[in-house]
Amino acid sequence: MEEIPFRFSPDGLDEGSIDALISEVADELAELPPATSALLDGTALKRRNRRVIERTLNGTVRALNVHGQASATTGTAAA
Repeated sequence: MEEIPFRFSPDGLDEGSIDALISEVADELAELPPATSALLDGTALKRRNRRVIERTLNGTVRALNVHGQASATTGTAAA
């Protein structure tokens, strides 16, 4: 059996975690009520979908554990 190489992930999310988050968001989106006829035209539907996705992702992201902050680089800046 071939060994899978370790992949560094600075945010602590590996491929399995990301797949689980995507699945969770898809499940939540599937539970939403259907759009009314007023939302079925192109631009209103796009805005609605964008807001729903943003709300869902914001709720999911807030539930993630924080593993620490990356340190800022030190040095001098050009004037």
